[in-house]
Amino acid sequence: MKLRIGFIGIKGGVGKTTLALSTAFYLSRKYKVLYIDKDLLSLGSLILGFNGVGFHKALADNLDKGQYEKRINDNFTLFKVFSSPVNEIKLHEVVRNDKLTKAYLDVVNRNYDVIIVDYGRIFSINDPLVYDEYELFRIHFPEYIIAGIGITDAVLDDILSSVEYFENIRKKIGFKPLAFVINMVPQIDYVQKEIAEEVERLRQVLPCEVLTIPFMEEVMQYNNLKNKEEMQIIGKIIEKYLENHS
Repeated sequence: MKLRIGFIGIKGGVGKTTLALSTAFYLSRKYKVLYIDKDLLSLGSLILGFNGVGFHKALADNLDKGQYEKRINDNFTLFKVFSSPVNEIKLHEVVRNDKLTKAYLDVVNRNYDVIIVDYGRIFSINDPLVYDEYELFRIHFPEYIIAGIGITDAVLDDILSSVEYFENIRKKIGFKPLAFVINMVPQIDYVQKEIAEEVERLRQVLPCEVLTIPFMEEVMQYNNLKNKEEMQIIGKIIEKYLENHS
């Protein structure tokens, strides 16, 4: 079985990229992983030390795939999609053709076990920068299970909004929900009690695992993403799912 897993959230700065990268590193110990960076700011690519111009810009300027693809380790490949937060829509319109499809398939069609998609933008079927790549994938790779991980911070209003968003997207595209994560929970007694109560409530309404990850300063600085045990929890959930459905 093969999985495509979207890391999604309604709000920026909640840890989608750090969790997606930590999960990619963890799974690459055992599985062949493609990390698709769909953040307009390409934060994941920058953390991984990659400064290529990105997929759309490279195609528009007839540059080679070294400008959007990088091998991170033997089992972990990065695919940087975006190039410019300001001009990306224009670039996408310029290269939306058979050339784009061929180049896209050249990257993705390599028998990956897990494809992790870091959505920097809100997932919307009306946003071509988000949806066109998803639709291209869905058409050409029907053998993959489409799954999702919802991520929010520990603010109660944000949790409620994120749950509504997560469930909306799940119903629209029918992805398999694997986990909903409340990230960066402060080590403050009354906050932890409040969040624990909310987790118990969500476990009654969401069709997936609900979990929390504590606030960790070193992770906020993008240090130790590979080895921080608390950040590997999603990878372990995905690993268990793959083992149970192999």
